[in-house]
Amino acid sequence: MKHTLQNLCAVAAALLFALPAASQLSGTGYYRFRNAAHSDYISIANDKFNYHTCISTAGGNLSGMMTSAGKTRALECAGKFLETDIHMIDDPDCIFPASVIYAKKNTGNQYNLIGQGTSLLTLTTGSYAGTLTIRFNQRYITIQSVSGSGANTLYIASIELKSANYSSYGNLGTRYFVENEDGKFVIDEGYSAEAAKWYIEPVTHFNVLPEVEYLGKYYTTIKVPFKFQLSGQVLNAYTIKGVNEDGTLEYEVVATTGESVPAGTPVVLECGSADAADCQLIPLEAPVFTAPDESVTSGGAPTATDVTVPTEDNLLAGTYYCNTDGSMTFTKPSGTGSFNANHNTKSTEPQKYVIGITESGKLGFVPATSSFMPANKAWMETPGEFPWEPAVTHTPGDVNHDKVVDVDDVTCLILHILGNESEGEFCPTCADVFTDDSINVDDVTAIISIILGTNNQ
Repeated sequence: MKHTLQNLCAVAAALLFALPAASQLSGTGYYRFRNAAHSDYISIANDKFNYHTCISTAGGNLSGMMTSAGKTRALECAGKFLETDIHMIDDPDCIFPASVIYAKKNTGNQYNLIGQGTSLLTLTTGSYAGTLTIRFNQRYITIQSVSGSGANTLYIASIELKSANYSSYGNLGTRYFVENEDGKFVIDEGYSAEAAKWYIEPVTHFNVLPEVEYLGKYYTTIKVPFKFQLSGQVLNAYTIKGVNEDGTLEYEVVATTGESVPAGTPVVLECGSADAADCQLIPLEAPVFTAPDESVTSGGAPTATDVTVPTEDNLLAGTYYCNTDGSMTFTKPSGTGSFNANHNTKSTEPQKYVIGITESGKLGFVPATSSFMPANKAWMETPGEFPWEPAVTHTPGDVNHDKVVDVDDVTCLILHILGNESEGEFCPTCADVFTDDSINVDDVTAIISIILGTNNQ
């Protein structure tokens, strides 16, 4: 089942911020990887890859890794890890940040791929502590062009799954990135098929899809591991500083159009348009991520933590992952084993609150109804409303301010003229139909004319 995660866009030509016209890798920068056969994008969905599990549980420890059967099982396990960590998504509108990947060039055509608070080197660095300590590190991806030029350049991407010091134990060979017919990311020995080829699209920005409308503005939340600039119709970015006793939110504007939000900061975005193509965020600088830890001697590759650089006292929280694949299984010497492929945050324990319209009709944070919090979104663990009130309208003749001009307004106005109080609200601006700063019987007559449809004012 194909997952839709979130992320990016690229260069514009005639139309401002259109989809990319070029498709070419040109050194360190932000890119999207689009499969040539299926047009789906690579997105980072998890950080579960673990060499220790591949060797010990699947491969049958060091002795098992000396056999072809042990290496086959280890490779199968590695493939399932990568399938869990990388999802292929359909994202023509460039709205899912998980597909925004920072390719950092090493030497030649080697790159470290960074995104969602982790990196390729982080996931594939670790060690197996046994009779011999086998280290796995420096697993860069090799990216090579195979045909075409400019916008039509096609690439293949491969990685060497092998030990850094004892290749006879840990060498699983070179494998190529492929999207199979089921829409899943896999690694394969061959690269001739179209599904093993990729267009690489430079990213200048990605689009924001608002979720909620309120008072003519449009809102959503976001958390990404890189600093970004508000552009187009993205008007403001807010953090939440507190919740008052009356339930109203204390908020802070951390950026307006043209300004930037620090990496890892969950924010509420306010947009002037409901169209994602009008609302852009521009990635700035390299993303933050958990660096590889080569001192690890057990447990495999270090787990990438939820790296953030939050604004102080921000009550918003978020995550980079929402993988609900469930447990994955693989063959091992004793039969079938499994590992937990989930990396997500449940909407309960405690209850999470997401952006929405409250019961009183205001913008705020309401109880989440989904089972898991989505990746790259923000939430709170308490409800609250923004203290923004709808604009007050003054309809001539709507004396009691109930949004209807009828006989109740005539009664309300007569009681006011006679010096008596009426039930409900009295709107002086609405009562002064003639706008002559005087409320009298002429206004009563004018309201009756409005009700009868004979008003000439």
